[in-house]
Parts: sequence; C-alpha cells; structure tokens
Amino acid sequence: MSSESDQNPIFEDTSAGAHEPEAGEVGFGDIEAIADVEARCRALIRAEQQLGEREQEFNEMSATMAQDLRETAEALRDREKALELAGGIPDYLINRRERLARMRLAVRDRVQKLERTEAVLNERAREADQVLANRREIAKQAAVLQKREERVRALLSRNKTITTMFYTVATLAIVAVLSWAVADQVAPARYAVTAEIVADGRGRMLSEDELAVWQKYHDELLTDPSLMELASDRLGKRGIEELSRPGDLGSRIKADLSTSSTEDGRLVLELRGEGAGLTTRTLDTYVVSIISIANGTKDQRAGGAGSKVAVDAKVMGEPLADERPMYAGAIGGGGLLIIGVGGLGMYRRLRAQHAAYEQGLIGGE
Repeated sequence: MSSESDQNPIFEDTSAGAHEPEAGEVGFGDIEAIADVEARCRALIRAEQQLGEREQEFNEMSATMAQDLRETAEALRDREKALELAGGIPDYLINRRERLARMRLAVRDRVQKLERTEAVLNERAREADQVLANRREIAKQAAVLQKREERVRALLSRNKTITTMFYTVATLAIVAVLSWAVADQVAPARYAVTAEIVADGRGRMLSEDELAVWQKYHDELLTDPSLMELASDRLGKRGIEELSRPGDLGSRIKADLSTSSTEDGRLVLELRGEGAGLTTRTLDTYVVSIISIANGTKDQRAGGAGSKVAVDAKVMGEPLADERPMYAGAIGGGGLLIIGVGGLGMYRRLRAQHAAYEQGLIGGE
C-alpha cells in the first residue's frame, strides 16, 4: 500500500545541489541563491500547511478507524467465542483477521513516513533560517563593499584627473620647447650686437692729433684684407664655417656692419645677424682681431696710440626681426595634431584589445 507522501512532489528532497553560502561570503552569485532559497521557503511553507491539514484529516481518520477496529475486534472476539462454542472459526474470519493485521501494519508505516516528512520539514525550516541569517550578513557586507567601492572609484577618478592634467601639461611643455628650438634653428631671430673700441694711451693723455690719427687708421682698418684674413681664420677655428673665408667675411662686413663715433678715439661697431649667440661670437672675434692688428702696428703710427675694448660685444635689446613665434606655433600645432591623432589611434586600439581580452578572444595561458 503506497502512501501520499510517496506520490506528492512536495516531499521530495529539494536540498540536492543546493549551495549553502558561507557566512560573510560576498559575491554576485549570492543574489540568485537568495532568490532560490526564498522560493524554496515559500514552497516549504505551503507544503507545511498542506501537511498540517492532511495530518489533521489523518488523525481524525485514524481515530475513527481505531474506534471501528476496536468495535469490530470486540464483535469478532464475541463471535469467535460463539463460534468456538458452536464448533470452530470459519476460514473467512481468519482471512479477515489477516487483512486487518496488514491494515494495521500499513497504518503504522504511514505514520512513520509522516514523522520522517515532519523531520524533513523541520530541517528545511532550519535551513531557511540559516539562509535568512546569511542574507542579512550578505546585505551588511554588500553595504560595506559598496562604500569601499565608491571611495576607491572617487580616488581613482581623482588620480586619473591629476595624471591626465600632468601628462597634458608635460606634453604641451615638451612640444613648446621642441617647437621653439626647431623654430630657432629654422628661422633664427635677427639681432643687433654692439661693441666699443677706444684709444689706449698707456697711462698718458693723447693729443687731438693722435686721436685723429687713431680714428682714421681704425676706419680704414675695418675692411683691410689682412684683418679679413686674420678674422676669418679665427672664426673658422671657433666653428663658424660660413665666415671662415676672407671673401665671405668681407661680404658680411659690408652688408651687416655699421660704425659710429661721437668723438675721435672712440669707435662703436654694430653687427646685425641671425641668432644672438652666433652674431655675438662673430663680432667679438672681429673686434679682437682689430685690437690685435692695431696694437701690432701702433709703433708705426704717429703718437703710437694703442687700442682696447671698452665694451664687449653684447646684444642690444629686442631682436630686429623675429619670425620664431610664427614658426614655433606652426610646428607646435602640427606636433600636437600628430600627437593627438596618434594618441587617439593608440587609445582605440587599447580599448579594442581590452574588450577582446574581456570577451576571452585573446589572452595568455
């Protein structure tokens, strides 16, 4: 005789394969586990209600059947006594007694199954309580993790902003410096460099005639071939190859050198050229060559007045013409454009590789 507990799917063991999360464990799979446990709890509550109703019906049925069995047993005993007095117990009564024994055994088995079912329900209830306790703990841990994640996200965002600003400023600075250096090489500014030479009496006062002779000599010396040869040789040794030949130096002096004198015995030279450093070195070498030749021939002139540098070669204020800002702007703009396009391409490539890695399309062992 089969019982209802063997046929009803409510009494099946639904705990197989269920995962009981550890206390304090936090993960995205716990949300699905909690939903599954809640569904199982609701099913267990409904099953418990049905079992209660059936148990009550069974108890009433059992009480009725027990009463009927007692009455039947008493009647059978009375009848057996009467039959014994009459001459023996018929076979149908013996068979009926065996059937009653089997019914009692079936009722006992069903009661045992109901007790086992009740034990299973109690175990499920304890599991449900444990799951609810784990759910509360998971909720607390999730709140803590969410706060930590927000703090980490804010910190990463701030660091990312600072890093981006730093690299942006550094890139702009590097591009600006490089573009200015390239512009200075491509289109150097044109400067005016001045130096001053004065007569040297070696501790004595020079007369006006001596100063006039000195002045005339130096005016004629500025384009003297011997000066051009000496100055060009010195310029070549200083690395200024474009003026290392006397003819090139003479052409440069005629085109870019101008002189002025407020009085005899004083000569101011002004040389115009591209690049402050190069023009300064050129005029300084040229002036030193003048002093060298003038002092070497002073004994051959009336009065024997020597020469010395009163003011060394120096740049006079702002450049005469400066196209470097325009060139630097064009070069810097082009450099930033190249860097921007290259950076955008690299960023897209890295994003594509990251997406492919996340999807499992690429990756190492």
